[in-house]
Amino acid sequence: SVVHPIYNPSNTTYLKVSTYPLKDSSGNIVGIAELRRDVTAERELETQILRRHHQLLVLSRVSSAVSGVHDLETILRIALDNVLEIMNGTIGGILLLDEKTNTLRYRVQRGLSTSHAEEISVPLGEGIAGRVARSGDSVLLEDISKDERATHADLIGAEGLKGFISIPLRARDKVVGVMNVASHEAGRFRADDVSLLDSIGDYLGAAIEQ
Repeated sequence: SVVHPIYNPSNTTYLKVSTYPLKDSSGNIVGIAELRRDVTAERELETQILRRHHQLLVLSRVSSAVSGVHDLETILRIALDNVLEIMNGTIGGILLLDEKTNTLRYRVQRGLSTSHAEEISVPLGEGIAGRVARSGDSVLLEDISKDERATHADLIGAEGLKGFISIPLRARDKVVGVMNVASHEAGRFRADDVSLLDSIGDYLGAAIEQ
């Protein structure tokens, strides 16, 4: 049996093709019978189970880092690296909120030009990250380069950022930072990616407060 993907403009379906020999009374093969079955639902379920397993693994790693490591930057790097690994991503960063200036600045990042990342200072309530920090609500964007709320358009254009997620890092009843994950591909992320990051954000918020 072989599973064949069939690519359509809107989705991909999977057919399982099984072949069986047809024999005569003497045992000679006289033909082939072919059975085709749509196994798309089964493949999607397998993918979801595998994805959930990876998500739980990431949460376990981040939880261990928070409880076993006392250096904040190390915790943030472990969390970001694991998030990017499970999401097959290469671009992301964690910004912390300076309560004295009410601005967000990158503490750790991956995939962005260092010079750009060091220059970024996001006022609370401005841009995507600033709005997320103020509202406490996550944002999922199909293409940040087309979103009028985004600031630092020069950075977004230079880095070729498209798909984008921004989630708050909460410590009890306040937001202490923001995690951003981006892609060069529009529509790259889904709602369950946001759910995973929200869970991690709760761990990181507690670590930052400590």
